Amino acid sequence: MRLLGLAAAATTSLLVAGCQRAEDAVELPPRPVKTVAVSFSPEDTFGSLVGDVQPRTETNFGFRQGGEIRERDVDVGDRVEVGAVLARLDTEDAQDAVRKAEANLFAAQSNFDNADQTRSRQEQLYPRTISRAALDAATAQANAARAGVDAAQAAVRVAQNNLDNRVLKSNAAGVVTAVGADVGQVIGGGQMIVRVAQLVEKDAVFQVPEATIQSASRDVRVEARLLSNPNSKAIGAVREISPVANPVTRNFTVRVGLEAVPDDFRFGSAVRGTVQVAGDPVARLPMTALFNQGNQPAVWVVDPKTNTTKLVSVEVQRFETSDFLVAKGLQDGDNVVVAGVQQLRPDMAVRLLNGAGK
Repeated sequence: MRLLGLAAAATTSLLVAGCQRAEDAVELPPRPVKTVAVSFSPEDTFGSLVGDVQPRTETNFGFRQGGEIRERDVDVGDRVEVGAVLARLDTEDAQDAVRKAEANLFAAQSNFDNADQTRSRQEQLYPRTISRAALDAATAQANAARAGVDAAQAAVRVAQNNLDNRVLKSNAAGVVTAVGADVGQVIGGGQMIVRVAQLVEKDAVFQVPEATIQSASRDVRVEARLLSNPNSKAIGAVREISPVANPVTRNFTVRVGLEAVPDDFRFGSAVRGTVQVAGDPVARLPMTALFNQGNQPAVWVVDPKTNTTKLVSVEVQRFETSDFLVAKGLQDGDNVVVAGVQQLRPDMAVRLLNGAGK
């Protein structure tokens, strides 16, 4: 009986072992996986700085000659039109100069009339009673008198211009942003009396760090929004970059010419300028696709010909909350497994789920 029991046990062991080998010999079905297709596209980056609105054209008006200010017709904040009077100088000396020039012109004209009549009489008498030399002398005196008239007329124009220049007028429409002298003050020629900023064209001015200047393109478009009203915005392009950095801050002054500027973009208003810069192409994948290979990031890629998996090392540009950006290691169209990556092994047969690869 004991021998029969041992034989039965041995037979049972052989049957169990044979069943296990039969089960191992059965090929497992392909594992279903979910994948996404890799697509590389430039990753845009955004930078912003705070600046202010300034006039593109700001003109300092001053008198060509010095004198005492008798009137100043505008103050800071006043709007002026083309031809509007800004200030006036004392005109007594200029008026006297005009009267003197006009008197000299009258004398020169009388001298010319007398010389011209003499020349005319000499021409009538030549050659009967006067010589050729006398006629030439009369003609020369008349020509000299004509030149004297021309000089006197020029002196009158200069004196009149000096009188007219004692009235300071605006040659552009705008708003007064500064005044440099008051009534009763004696000023010199060229001194700023009134500063007028034109309203037609406006700039957004920013202080930009040196590193940003070197990496950014001058053709970049800038979006400016008011800090007091973010819904009010204007688009512009870089118009001017200062060639020299601020010696203290090491920032460069950048002027952005704004287009279609809203009315609430007043001079001095604070604006936030945003710049969109295209970066290098990257592929965005969910964090569930990430796999570690010897402390190196990797992903599982499905071979479309054999439907088997392979582990590919990748270079990650940046990690985000639920995604990561791949810079190198993959190609457009690669199918990357995004679920159950811990259960995979190299050359494992898989089956793409419906909708996978999109």
